[in-house]
Amino acid sequence: MRLPLRAAAAAAAAACLVLPACSASEPAGRPQDGCVLRIASGADVSGGVRERVLDAVWNSRGNRPRACFVVISEVADEQRSEMISAAQAETGHYDVFNLDIQSIPEFAAGGHLLPVDPAAHSVTNDFLAQVWSAGAWERTQYAVPFNTDVGLLYYRDDILPGPPAGWPEMFALAERHRSALSSPALPFAGQFAPYEGLTVNVLEALWANGGDVVDPAGGVVIDTERGRTAVQRLVDAVRAGVVSGDARNGFEAQSLTAFRDRQALFLRHWPSAYEVLSGERQEGGVGFAAAPLPWPGVLGGQYLAVSADTGRPGEAQRLVAALTGPEAAAMLYHCGGFAPARVSALYARARCGDSAPAGSEPRSQVAPPETLLRALAGARVRPPSPYYNRFSQVLRSEVHALLTCWSLRPSGCESVEDFTAGLAPRLEEALAGH
Repeated sequence: MRLPLRAAAAAAAAACLVLPACSASEPAGRPQDGCVLRIASGADVSGGVRERVLDAVWNSRGNRPRACFVVISEVADEQRSEMISAAQAETGHYDVFNLDIQSIPEFAAGGHLLPVDPAAHSVTNDFLAQVWSAGAWERTQYAVPFNTDVGLLYYRDDILPGPPAGWPEMFALAERHRSALSSPALPFAGQFAPYEGLTVNVLEALWANGGDVVDPAGGVVIDTERGRTAVQRLVDAVRAGVVSGDARNGFEAQSLTAFRDRQALFLRHWPSAYEVLSGERQEGGVGFAAAPLPWPGVLGGQYLAVSADTGRPGEAQRLVAALTGPEAAAMLYHCGGFAPARVSALYARARCGDSAPAGSEPRSQVAPPETLLRALAGARVRPPSPYYNRFSQVLRSEVHALLTCWSLRPSGCESVEDFTAGLAPRLEEALAGH
């Protein structure tokens, strides 16, 4: 079987650990590899597609200054801290930042970004509205979507005729079909380890059950009747063994493995998993289908923003425009499996440069356009705040402790009422920057 691009990305990321070009410990001066414009970024999980896009839309086009991605850190939760440290140093070492969506307010409020130059971005009307607006802070556009992301619900279509309509039905189906799963059964595989993925999954679980952590006005509402009810339903799912409170099963890779090994009936994962699962299905892999989450999903994605300390602001703006244009978006989707920020990319053709010869085995597939559009239409952003990182740390550490306790004991853990009463003021302090 041809290796799915996202599966190949694991090998690429491993190789990056030993290649000097991937090091975040370069001296502050320009590297000796011909790079003039430098894009600070997290690890490349595209299997090399990101670099091919950069070459196709920028480095191969005429007399342009050579641009390079520079990996800040291989560890997802360290990428933001390393990148903000680089921005605060004000050395001009990086010209462009590749930011996770939730980091934009922090960088913008800190004065580390230049506003987007409208003259450089002539075609913006096919960006999804909520995806584009997430790049703004206080009514100023600072970042342009490179790719977007949203959770999908993968389910075993060899067991179920279709996806559940909501959390209660999913819970009931998980209990009904537990015996059809491989041991140890993990009916709903999500991301519940103590990292950013847990924050995402908790927000989605609360939204699924009518609750929230922060309301649209920025007020903490987890310690309300709706908030407590939603938290209780998540605890009930852990106590019933439908959701695992075991952190060993709680990262993207581990949850995907549980589904691939037929331990899970449902998998909450990003669109990238579709490519992996569809490729393996050609060789007898698990039967699956994917649908939008039957509740709002968290809007994810990466955004490109020009550093306030770049010495080449005009060229950096044009680089961002090229990397976020229609051609780049189509390549990222069709060749790398990324959910595109532009609607046009879903239906465009892209030259991926690795066409299979006649008679070869089928390639893996990317998530269908209609599925992505429906999922993105219902997506919601994480609480926009310059202090989001602290907020997320508090939320996920406290929720992880609660879920872990209830997964190990039948009784004796903190009640939901006491938990939310204690958590709410801590979240308020975090959002206030304390």
